[in-house]
Amino acid sequence: MHSSRPSDTATLIARCTLLAARDPFRKKLVPTNAETPLFAWLAPDGSWFGFVLRHRWTHAILRALERLAVPGIIPHYLARKRWIEAMTRQSIGRGVTQVVVVGAGFDTLAWRLHQEQHSVHFFEIDHPATQSPKQRCTDPTANLTFLSADLAENSPATLLRGCPAFSADKLTLFIAEGLLMYFPEERVAALLHELTALTRRPAEILFTFMEQAADGSISFRNEHAAVGWWLRWRREPFQWGISRAALPAFLQRCGSRPNALADHDTLRTQILTPLGIAHLTLARGECLCHCTAL
Repeated sequence: MHSSRPSDTATLIARCTLLAARDPFRKKLVPTNAETPLFAWLAPDGSWFGFVLRHRWTHAILRALERLAVPGIIPHYLARKRWIEAMTRQSIGRGVTQVVVVGAGFDTLAWRLHQEQHSVHFFEIDHPATQSPKQRCTDPTANLTFLSADLAENSPATLLRGCPAFSADKLTLFIAEGLLMYFPEERVAALLHELTALTRRPAEILFTFMEQAADGSISFRNEHAAVGWWLRWRREPFQWGISRAALPAFLQRCGSRPNALADHDTLRTQILTPLGIAHLTLARGECLCHCTAL
C-alpha cells in the first residue's frame, strides 16, 4: 500500500458496507451501530462516493460491477465479519479480556465492542495512514488503544510489549482479518509465531486465509483477471495462500493448533440462513480459522 493514504482494500470494504446497508437483503448483515463510525471515518459527503450513496440508481451499477469482478464478494466480506464477531464474543465468554485486532483497517468490531464490553481491553494495530481517520474521530477511552505500525516491517509483538496497557498475563484473542494474504509465507509464519509466544497463557488467534487452488493460484474463485491487476496496481497483491490439508502442519510449525474452520458453506449455514438470506451469492476462495497457541 502507499505510505501516505489509507489502505485501498480497507476503504473499499468500508464503502461496500455502507452500500450494503442500503440494500433490502444485504443490510441484514450490517451491524446496526456500524454505519455511524464508518461515515465519520470515510467522510463521504462531497465526494463521488457520497454521490453514489445518495442516488439509488448507482447501486444497481455497482452490483453489476461486483458480479463481473468477484460474484458475491460483498456478502462474503459482511458474513466474514459476522462470523468473526460471533467467535470473538464466544472467546470473551470463555474469559478473554484482551482483544488485539492486527491490521484492523476500517473494521468497526473493536470500536463497537469496547463500548459494551467494559472489562475487555481492545487494541488496534495498523498502518498510521489507515488509522489516522479513526483516531481523529474517536474519543480516547480506557479500554480502546490504537497502536501504529507498518506490519510489513514492524513486529506487533514488540509494539505490544512496549504498551503499558497490554498484559502478557491476560487471556488474549488476536484477530487478523483480510491481512495475512498480503504477506509472503515467511512473514506470515513469523507473525503467527510471535503472537503465539507473546502471552504466558495460551492465546487464541482468529485469521482469514486464501485457500490455494490445485494449480497453486491464490485468488477468489471466478475472479475476473482485472481484480488481480488492480491489487498489483494499488500495491496490495495477494502473496500467500495455503490448502486446507496443509494448514494444520503449517500452524503447528507456528506454535498453534486449529479449532474451527469456516468456508462459504459454513458462512451460509451459520450466518446467512438464520438471517433469512441464504439465497445470496457468496464468493469462494477465502476461509477463516480459529486456533489456539500450543
